[in-house]
Amino acid sequence: MRILLIIHGYPPYYMAGSEVYTYNLARELAKSNKVFVFCRFEDKSLPLYQIADTVSEGVNIRYINNYEPKDAVFYDKYLNPRIDDEFRNYVKIVNPDVVHIGHLSHLSTQIPIIAKREFGLPVLFTIHDFWMFCHRGQLINPEDWKICPLPNIEQCTRCAAFHYNNPDFPAEQIRQRTEHIRHLIDCVDVFFAPSHTLEQFFIEMGVDREKIFYSKYGFNISAIKNHKKSNRSEVVFGFTGRIIHTKGVHLLCEAFSKVEGNARLVVWGDADSEYGRDLMQKYSGKNIEFNGRYHNDELQQVLDSFDVLVCPSIWLENAPLVIQEAQAAQIPVLVSDRGGMAELVHDGIDGFTFKLGDADDLRQKMQRIIDNPEILSALKPSIEKVRTIQDDAEFCMLKYNELTKTTPLYPHRPSPWRITFITNPDKCNLHCKMCDTFSADNRHILKELRRPEMDFLVVEKTVAELAYHGLKEIIPSTMGEPLLYSHFEQLVDLCKKFGIKMNLTTNGTFPKGVEFWAEKLLEVISDVKFSINGINHAVNEQIMCGIDTQKQLANIEYYLNLRRKLHNHSTVTLQCTFMKSNLNELENIIRWAIDHGVDRVKGHHLWKTSDSLDSEILRTTENAPLWNDICAKCHAIADGKIKLENFTPIDLAAPAIDADDTFCQFLGNELWIEYDGSYQVCCCPSEVRKEFGDFGSVEDIPPLEMWNGTKYLGFIANWGNSENCKKCNMRKKR
Repeated sequence: MRILLIIHGYPPYYMAGSEVYTYNLARELAKSNKVFVFCRFEDKSLPLYQIADTVSEGVNIRYINNYEPKDAVFYDKYLNPRIDDEFRNYVKIVNPDVVHIGHLSHLSTQIPIIAKREFGLPVLFTIHDFWMFCHRGQLINPEDWKICPLPNIEQCTRCAAFHYNNPDFPAEQIRQRTEHIRHLIDCVDVFFAPSHTLEQFFIEMGVDREKIFYSKYGFNISAIKNHKKSNRSEVVFGFTGRIIHTKGVHLLCEAFSKVEGNARLVVWGDADSEYGRDLMQKYSGKNIEFNGRYHNDELQQVLDSFDVLVCPSIWLENAPLVIQEAQAAQIPVLVSDRGGMAELVHDGIDGFTFKLGDADDLRQKMQRIIDNPEILSALKPSIEKVRTIQDDAEFCMLKYNELTKTTPLYPHRPSPWRITFITNPDKCNLHCKMCDTFSADNRHILKELRRPEMDFLVVEKTVAELAYHGLKEIIPSTMGEPLLYSHFEQLVDLCKKFGIKMNLTTNGTFPKGVEFWAEKLLEVISDVKFSINGINHAVNEQIMCGIDTQKQLANIEYYLNLRRKLHNHSTVTLQCTFMKSNLNELENIIRWAIDHGVDRVKGHHLWKTSDSLDSEILRTTENAPLWNDICAKCHAIADGKIKLENFTPIDLAAPAIDADDTFCQFLGNELWIEYDGSYQVCCCPSEVRKEFGDFGSVEDIPPLEMWNGTKYLGFIANWGNSENCKKCNMRKKR
């Protein structure tokens, strides 16, 4: 089996509990499977997102460099579209049978959604803390270091306001994270809970209890030897783990500094932080030693350095590895009396407990041991049997094999990668003959519709929410001339702010002048499509009524020259409508495009919008041969110098496209938002879209809720049943 493990850190870079557990599990699984690990490391001297591949002990590891930017915002704590893309790429390379997640902080919480909905992979998740429901991970209030009750939006907003030193922290961001986590949970098939504390917490938070399995951590017990009683005359207490406030190291140092008698405290862990350095400065030399970090392969040496392990955490913990490692070596343990710690120790029987957060109670328990070291010998071996990594891996394999990999009919991204905003449907400076709104045959429609411009706040709010979830591109309008939108400059600034690209279709008239727009556009453009239907003035102006062809071509040339001067890598397309009127101009359009450095010529067959266009349609017995002849000539001219799109011969005798052998290129990928804020799931005419149902509007339902809601999921699942879908000429062959 090909197994892909996901973890936020992996040895040798990180040696905390979840990372060490994944390290041991990966090595065990690799004995009989192909194992891959996708994880992050942090090195600010190297480029962000730099990738390093290595193989260690039979495990294939991909490290991706990721560190928090100085201007990090709340979304950066759990979302990262760039990590999403790197994960997609790695899945395509690895082609796993199953994905098993350990932790997603410093990666992206969209990984399980991508694995399930885009690749159809079984997804399993080992729970290591409360992070999915608590943005700080440990369910503890940083203001007073008290354990929180069950998370809720009001409480979490107060916590975030304190953490980010922002009294106006928006509750909406907490709501969005909470809703997003619900979608994540829907994509997980199995949760492993190493403690009943976390198992019960997840159930109380609404996770289906049928999904959760109590499954203790496995350990490489064969590598841990029984602790031999030393000849030391003193009692040595030990701490191992992360030296952070919630681990209670300050509590331990304070308590130990007040005991009397022959005793010593050794602290193992990386103290290179403000918290750690303060502790070292305050307590070093008072029979307290700070021994630094260690690799898990050095565990035995660490365990042999003390007589009693102390786990003084002030949060509930899960099922600390350090406790079970000590128990495997038959080392007595002294732990806080709450949560996953208390599950592993029975006071006075196989260890000792003290009141969580109570330094004086901890001091008393340590003093008792110092005064009566013989009580350590009276302890029984751990009642809670330490599980082997072999048993753990076997159970994982059992669950892996129960789940089935599928191929999604329509890969459904966590959010749309592109949105078309119908910004100004009734504003255009031309009246092209094929237009369904502005042509001479259809202009009367404008009086009936009277559609206003889109409120810019709709655009702003939507982009701000979806940019962190994977929105990469927007299209302004597809009706009218986009540059006439009153807020177009703000739209450009919005793209720059969020790093979103703009895909623009324009008629090349450049209201306000090409000099005003060209440089602004080149900062954000991915591709600009200039609509043009002939180099010959008479042909072009007969189709694009109101155009000045000479000025249009000069504008396009100016834009191309500026793109070249700025060494800009966006693309330029000339876009035309295939119709009988401009059939003989297509060759000229391609030649002009080649001569001026255009990247692509794209066309679409005419969509009939009035009876006057009947003679223009090329998919007829009379006109199809003419099209096919021109089509061949166009390809001969292009000859690898330029890309042609949709220049495909017509075969009227060919059987109709088999709907079962085609797919919709938009489902699960793109979204349309009308000028009034209503959601649309297709680019077909509005009258046709009504058949698909009402998906609400931005005012009624946030974009991600619509995108991940049951109605849209149902529409995707049933695509193809609609007669309009079956007739659609934009379907793609599988």
